[in-house]
Amino acid sequence: MSVDVNTNSDGLCTFTLNEPARRNPVGHPERQALCEALATAAEDDAVRAVVMTGAGGHFSAGGDIRDQKQRSPGAHRTRLAVVADMVTRMAHFPKPLVAAVEGWAAGGGFALALACPMVVASREARFTAAFTKIGLIPDMGLLATLPARVGPARARRILLDNRVIEAKEAFDLGLADELADAGEAAQLAGELALKEAEVAPLPRQFILDWFARDLAAALDHEATLQPVLMNSADAAEGRAAFAEKRRPHFSGC
Repeated sequence: MSVDVNTNSDGLCTFTLNEPARRNPVGHPERQALCEALATAAEDDAVRAVVMTGAGGHFSAGGDIRDQKQRSPGAHRTRLAVVADMVTRMAHFPKPLVAAVEGWAAGGGFALALACPMVVASREARFTAAFTKIGLIPDMGLLATLPARVGPARARRILLDNRVIEAKEAFDLGLADELADAGEAAQLAGELALKEAEVAPLPRQFILDWFARDLAAALDHEATLQPVLMNSADAAEGRAAFAEKRRPHFSGC
């Protein structure tokens, strides 16, 4: 399991995606580990706030392509139920939760960062959706969390054109709440998280709940359609093209 959890003396808990050789993919085991870590941190009175980050200079390059394959619809739905649990916990987390993004936040890594109510990005951070490049729709709540930050028209273009968004543009668009110097995103994220922890918790929770009101519909949409797409010929072609570092040739089936 490549998620490390550490809490310091100030009550700041850090979740670190820790498989730097592969740019910290967020596969099924990592999602299970994050669900467990979120549940534990939410109930631990010693934890005042949480920062989520990645090791080795990158946040996350996305879902684990090696683990994306054809499965029964029931198996896909079971795995997506873990995704929904994780993202729902993040969006409604009862304590400050901040993503600290260095390097790449791509695909599922992009979605994971935006599931956090606050995002701090290094000035060398880069964001991209990339789901349609492998024959899938965005998941992990991105259909709700992205338009909540940038508006539906911009979100639609970001999801469909898969362009890379550099840190300055991410800040200007509202994808990132703050920018930090390279290597300092986690430090700034921790400072902001602990500062937010000083506010009254109940109003904070109700505000978060309001802004996450569209998330459940997005997660239901994913759970209905992503299993079909995962088993499609286009998804198989997308995975093969990714592995072979070539342009995919989609057929629409």
